[in-house]
Amino acid sequence: MSKETRLGIWKNLTTAIIVAVIVMAVLFIPMIPVKEDYNQTEEYEREAMYEVVSVTLEEQNETVVVVKNIDAYGGTYIVTHYLYDGNELHETKFTGEYLAAGQNKTFRAEFDTKGLQDVRSGYSVSAPTVIDRRVIIRWRIIHRSIIELLIYR
Repeated sequence: MSKETRLGIWKNLTTAIIVAVIVMAVLFIPMIPVKEDYNQTEEYEREAMYEVVSVTLEEQNETVVVVKNIDAYGGTYIVTHYLYDGNELHETKFTGEYLAAGQNKTFRAEFDTKGLQDVRSGYSVSAPTVIDRRVIIRWRIIHRSIIELLIYR
């Protein structure tokens, strides 16, 4: 084999190797940007869930409010009891109790109603703030190779 033939073979072989390396690099090196979603857990504050089971005004001087904690977390619930004489607020009282998850409690407040005629009651419930978790979807840009795109899509 002549020197020129050997030189031509080496040039062709070198060119083939360079082309193969470039093709492999294009196929396997991650360089194509792709938008990808992923889940992330995040903490947030919310008011605990509850249900008012019943409300009564007994003998015109005692309000009774039954509250059920329908949340997965326990906490201290505060009931504000209002007593009205006619259309005017006569007195306000506060009662608080810890309620475990799923528990019912009775909140009572007794008022001095001497001489009051047209008595009615009202209430409000303040639920505790709980820290809960939720899964949110986030987006990010990652780089994929052509092979990865062909395989995973």
